[in-house]
Amino acid sequence: MSSHDEAARALLGSALLVAEENHNRITPAPASSGNYTIDKEALDEGFRYGEITSIAGPTGTGKTTLAYQAIASHLMAHDAGDIALIATTELSLARIRDVLADRIATQDQGPEFQESRYLYRKQPSTKQAIPETSHRVMSMLERVHICRVFDFAGVEEAVTEFGANLEDNDRSDEVETTAKERESARSVADSEDEAEEDVSLEPDGRRHGEADITNPAMGSGRLRAHMIVIDNMANVVGSMMAKSQVQGIACSIAPRTRREANKILEGHAILARFMRSLRHLTKHRHICTLIVNAAVGLRPQGTQYRCKADDQVSIFASTTGRPALGKHFTSLVDASIYLSTLPRSKEDADVAYGDVRGALRFNEIRVLEVLKDRYGSREGKWSAFDIIAGTGLQSVRLCE
Repeated sequence: MSSHDEAARALLGSALLVAEENHNRITPAPASSGNYTIDKEALDEGFRYGEITSIAGPTGTGKTTLAYQAIASHLMAHDAGDIALIATTELSLARIRDVLADRIATQDQGPEFQESRYLYRKQPSTKQAIPETSHRVMSMLERVHICRVFDFAGVEEAVTEFGANLEDNDRSDEVETTAKERESARSVADSEDEAEEDVSLEPDGRRHGEADITNPAMGSGRLRAHMIVIDNMANVVGSMMAKSQVQGIACSIAPRTRREANKILEGHAILARFMRSLRHLTKHRHICTLIVNAAVGLRPQGTQYRCKADDQVSIFASTTGRPALGKHFTSLVDASIYLSTLPRSKEDADVAYGDVRGALRFNEIRVLEVLKDRYGSREGKWSAFDIIAGTGLQSVRLCE
């Protein structure tokens, strides 16, 4: 039997269990969307670390707000670890501050608050809360590294620089930890009582309970979780793609010349190479990576247009859009989330899709649905919500 025909070596169940437990130990809990119902019904606790998640949707559906909520969740859950916010569009630092301040002020509220936005627990007085909250917000924002870029090369450079900074931080932590270990070893050697103490060792020679500093997610004995947010990818990739993949039009526009077709193929290759590099960094460092994307194939306002069955990605028949940058980009991410708007009630739907178009206003809600989940079972799940005061997410129940 040749070496190619040999069966794979069997692995012990105990070894696989230990590997899984170690992976879970160093992988942070998902970053919350800022809304209990969305986390429970659609996201299975939130945005996962070690995965790339795309958040797509038309303008005004809450893509950036959702990303800012994830940033706030990360900063509030981890006292170590940085965020790279790569902005290709207009950036509002005041909005990030307001989202973070709102989350801090309401962090003691339960799921009932996110349903009604009614405060069920007594809050500190305004005179005490505002200075304390402001101080915490500013302290947290010191870990947010903002990069304003104007083209795809700028995005690549920003991600590369962030990864290099993580490597430098790891080397600094390793030197610091090694120095502490040497000092501790000298103290133990000088003490007879410590020498007689029974010290259990792990299989790799570490003391029992000691952090494994060789893992890039662990630094100085504590978990370091990081996050990358790119807002908005479609703005900088558009020049490399076909017009129909980056603009909100419902038809497909084929390349007019071979030169144009070759440019599109080259653009896909550049994007794929970048995404492979980003995935390696995301998984190796257990980073929560969020990519904000646009939408295409939208139904023109005031028409009864319905997209073809092949183009339908939403479980809702009236949602005609789909993530921009094409199916190729969707295949490069681990999870794809799509945001859209729907009429709030049956009466609103009659106004929106009836014969009298544009004559009456109707109420809408926002819907988050999971189109793809490479490593989980979230695909097809959805949740409805509203945005309150431009910062908070309020759960919504659809009316019949």
